[in-house]
Amino acid sequence: MIHNNDNHQSEIDGVSTDSQGGGDDDDLVVEGNSILEPESRHEKPVSSNKEAELLDDASHEPLTFGAAVTKGIRETLNTLNAFIHAPKEILGLNIINILEGMAYFGTLTYLVLYMHENIGVSDTVAAFSVSLFTMTITISQLLFGGVSDKLGAKRALGIALCCLLVSRFVVGFAEPVLGETGGSGLWSPLFVVVTVALLFGALSYGLYQPSIYAVTREYSDERTSAVSYAMLYAGMNLGAFVMGLVLPWVRRESASVFDNNGYTGSLCFLAFLMIFALGAYFVFIKRSKAKAPGDGKESVKEEAKAVEEPEHVHLSFIERLKRHPLADLKFDFFIFILIPVQTLFAYQNILIPTYLTRCFGDYPTISDNFETFSNLNPLIVFVTAPIIAALTARANVYKMMIIGTTVMALPTFLLVFGQTPLTFLTFVLVMSIGESMWQPRFLQHVAEIAPKDKVGAYIGIAQLPWFLTKFIVGLYVGSFMERFIPAGADQSPESMWLIFACIAMVSPVALFFARNWCNVTKEKASQALG
Repeated sequence: MIHNNDNHQSEIDGVSTDSQGGGDDDDLVVEGNSILEPESRHEKPVSSNKEAELLDDASHEPLTFGAAVTKGIRETLNTLNAFIHAPKEILGLNIINILEGMAYFGTLTYLVLYMHENIGVSDTVAAFSVSLFTMTITISQLLFGGVSDKLGAKRALGIALCCLLVSRFVVGFAEPVLGETGGSGLWSPLFVVVTVALLFGALSYGLYQPSIYAVTREYSDERTSAVSYAMLYAGMNLGAFVMGLVLPWVRRESASVFDNNGYTGSLCFLAFLMIFALGAYFVFIKRSKAKAPGDGKESVKEEAKAVEEPEHVHLSFIERLKRHPLADLKFDFFIFILIPVQTLFAYQNILIPTYLTRCFGDYPTISDNFETFSNLNPLIVFVTAPIIAALTARANVYKMMIIGTTVMALPTFLLVFGQTPLTFLTFVLVMSIGESMWQPRFLQHVAEIAPKDKVGAYIGIAQLPWFLTKFIVGLYVGSFMERFIPAGADQSPESMWLIFACIAMVSPVALFFARNWCNVTKEKASQALG
C-alpha cells in the first residue's frame, strides 16, 4: 500500500529519500519498497554490476508457484528470526511504528465520515480536507526531512511523537470539549480546531518519518539493516489491519458513552494509543545507553572528505534545468502516467469507508464493520508481496509494471455490476495482488531510467506524482460522493465506479503503447549482450 502509506506510504504508500540533487547510485540499493544502504561499504555495490545482473537473471528459470511460496515463507521466517535477535531498540522502534500506524490509519478511516456527520460539512469539503491533510504530510517530509539531522534523530523522534500526541488528542476531544459552542458546518469553531490540529499533525510527520528511519539506521548493522527496515514496513501494514479488526467494537461501545455514532470515541481511543507509543520511546530509545552500532559518524565524516566538488556546480541556470531529472521525457512519462491507477490508492481512505456505510445497508456485516473491510488491503499486500516477488524475480521490470497496473485496475469494473460482498471482496483481493505486482518494481524502474550519478534525485522526485494524485482526487471525489452515493438518497454507485475504472485503465494502456520507447530494462539487457 504506498498508501502510503500516504505517510506512511511515502505514505511508505511512497518512499522518502534525502538527496542533495546528485550522488552515485552505488550508495543505493532498491529493494522492494525501500531504499536501503548496501550491506557493506566494502562490498561491491549492487547497482555497479547492473548489466551482469540482467544477463544472470535471464539465465535462470522462473520459480514454480510452490517454490515461490516456500521461498516467501522462508524469507519471512528468516526476517522474524533476525528481528528477534536485533537490539531491543529496534524492537522499541517497531512498537512505536505499529502503534502510530494504528492511530494514523484508524484516523484516516473515520475522517471523512466524522467531518460530514459530526462537524456537518459537505462530502466535497470533507474529502478535500482529508486530501489536504495527506498532501501536507508529503510536503512536510520534503521540508523537514533534514531537521532530524540537525536536532539528532533520537531527540527529533521524541519531539515528533509529542506533537502527534497533541494533534490526536485535539482531534479526538475537540467535539466533547467544545460542546454546543463548537457549532457545525464550514468555518465553525469545531471545524477550524479539528482542521488546524490535523495540519499540525501532518507537519509533525515531516519530523517523525525521517527520524524513525534515521534511528533505525543507527541501531542496525550490516546483518540487521534490511530486516529492520522491512519490519517497519510490515508493522505499518499489520497495524492498519489490526486496527480494522478492533475499531468496530470500539465504535459501538463508544456510541453508548458519547450518545452518537461512535466516531468521537474511536478518535479518542486512537489518541490514547499515542501515549503508549511515547512510553515505548522513553523505555526503549530515550533511556537507552547502548552504543548505536550503525551510527556511522566516522564513516560519514570520511565520506564527506572524499566528496569532490561536482562538475555541475558552475553550470548556468539553463544548463542546470537541462540536467534536472524532469528534463528526462521517459522519466516524466513513466512517473506521471501512473497517476490514474494511483487514484485507487487514494480512494482507500477518502472514499471506501463512506461507500461501505452508504451502499451496503443490505449487508450489515460489511456496513457495520466498515473499518475491517476498508483495511483488508494492507494484510493482502503483506501476504502476497513476498510470494509474487519470488515468482517474478526474473521478469522484465517494465513488463511487470504493465501487468501489475492492469491487474490492479481491471477489477474496478466488477463494481459496475452491483454492490455485493462478492464483487467488493473480489475487487479488493485482485486489486491488492496487482499492487503487489507493480508497486515494489516502481522505484527499481526509476533507478534503471536514471543516470548513474542522479539515482537519488530521480527517486526523490518520483514521489511527486503521488502528491499530485492526492490533490487531484481531493478535488473531485467529494462531489462524486454527493452525486452518486449521497446519504439517504437515490444512489448510482455503478456509474461512479465505471468512471473510476476507466480513469485507472489509462495507466496500463499508456504503458503498453509506450513499451518500445520506455522499456529501458530491455535496452540495457541488449546493450549488455552486445
